[in-house]
Amino acid sequence: MRLTELWREQDIDMSILLKRATRILVQGVTTTEGRQNTSLMLESKTEIVAGVSPGRYGQEVMGVPVYDKVSEAVKGHRIDLSVIFVPRNAVLTAATEAMDEGIKLIVICTDGIPVTETLKIKRAAQEAGCTIIGPGSSGIYIPGESKVGTISNEYILEGDVGVIARTTGNEVKLCQSLFKEELGESAVISLGGGDIIGTGYIEILETLNEDPKTEVIVIGGETKGRLEDDVAHFIQDSGYDKPVIAYLFNKESDPSTTQEKEKLFREAGVTVVEDIWEIGQIIHDSTVEE
Repeated sequence: MRLTELWREQDIDMSILLKRATRILVQGVTTTEGRQNTSLMLESKTEIVAGVSPGRYGQEVMGVPVYDKVSEAVKGHRIDLSVIFVPRNAVLTAATEAMDEGIKLIVICTDGIPVTETLKIKRAAQEAGCTIIGPGSSGIYIPGESKVGTISNEYILEGDVGVIARTTGNEVKLCQSLFKEELGESAVISLGGGDIIGTGYIEILETLNEDPKTEVIVIGGETKGRLEDDVAHFIQDSGYDKPVIAYLFNKESDPSTTQEKEKLFREAGVTVVEDIWEIGQIIHDSTVEE
C-alpha cells in the first residue's frame, strides 16, 4: 500500500508522514537503544503511548507503560505507528506481531537484518497493507510536529525542504548543508542502507509531492543498489512537480556506477551536486532570486 493511500485510509492529513498526535509504540523499549531513544523522542514531544518488551510487563520507561506483547498494548491504547529497536534475531517476529495487530506504519531501526528476513517482512507487509520504513532506518522527523527513531535534531530547523537519505547518519550530513544556509526541513526520512528495504524513494516522493509545506526535495543517494536508478526513471516518466536535488555518497567506492547514476538523474531533470555543501547554497540562491 502506498503511503498516500495509507494516510487517506486512516483519515489522516497525509501532507506529512508524522503528526504530533500520531500515537507511537516502541518495540524493544527496555533495550539500551530503546530506552535512550524513547527519552530523546519524548523530549521532542513525540506521543509515545506504550512499549513492548517480552517479560517486562508492568514496568515503565520514562513513564511509558511496558507490555509483553503488542496484542496487550493495542487493547489499552490506540496505536498508529510502531518503531522497532529489538535485536536482529527478533526483528521478523516483532514486525510480524505489529502487522498482525493492524499497525499500518512500522519503522525498523535495527540494522544488519538478513536479506531473507527482510523479504519475508516485505511480503507480510504487502499482504497486511502495511508500510515498512527500514530496516536500518534512522526514522522520520517532521520539525514542529514529531520525531520517531534515532535522527538527531542538532542541525534541523523547521522549513520547506524534504530530505530523503538511506544509510544512517547521511540524513544529518544533508541537513548540515542546509543548516549552514539557515534553511530548514519540512520532513527528514531515513530509508535504511540495505540493498533490500521496505520503502524506497518513490513512495516518499509521492507523499512529499502532495505536502504543501515541501517546496524542494533533497535525495541522498548511494552507489550500491538500483533505488537511485528507479527514482530517476520515476521522476522523468511522471513529470514530477517539485524540484529535486541529488547527492551521491561514497562516490569514490565505485566511480563508474556513480557517473551512470548521476547521468540518469540529470536526464530526469534533477540537479546533481558534486559537493554536499552546494545543496544549501543552491537552494538559498534560488530563494533569493525569487
